[in-house]
Amino acid sequence: MNRQQRIAWSQLAFVGGAAVFCAVTTGYFIWKYGYTGTEAWWIAVSYTAPLLILAVILPPVVFRTRRGGVGSDERDLMIDHIAATIAFSASFVFFVGVCMVTWLAVGVDSMIPAAWLMRIVYMGWVTAIAANALTIVICYGRPGKGDA
Repeated sequence: MNRQQRIAWSQLAFVGGAAVFCAVTTGYFIWKYGYTGTEAWWIAVSYTAPLLILAVILPPVVFRTRRGGVGSDERDLMIDHIAATIAFSASFVFFVGVCMVTWLAVGVDSMIPAAWLMRIVYMGWVTAIAANALTIVICYGRPGKGDA
């Protein structure tokens, strides 16, 4: 398993752990404080933000290239390019979908609270992280080992 795969698996683990933590924390806030489901979920999402920031920062620092070793080859660069393209596409589809749903739900002349903008950006960022890592794992797992 090369460096890129280890980073992708650890990012998927962080995103999965953040999702489980978010679900458990949401249930706790509903049970303990009597929040509604939406309020509790947004509060829980704010607690998972540091975990997901670590998902981006920590794995490349931990999984460094060995001294004198080869960092990547052409196949790794091709897989990274495919993963970046798919991550951008997934986050773009997410943003367009959220904007369309918001437009249909709220209406053309209505306004949404400013707090929603940061939430939308945050969820688009999580979508990009998950799509990138999942694409890397899938591309390395294919029989052609990343051949396009």
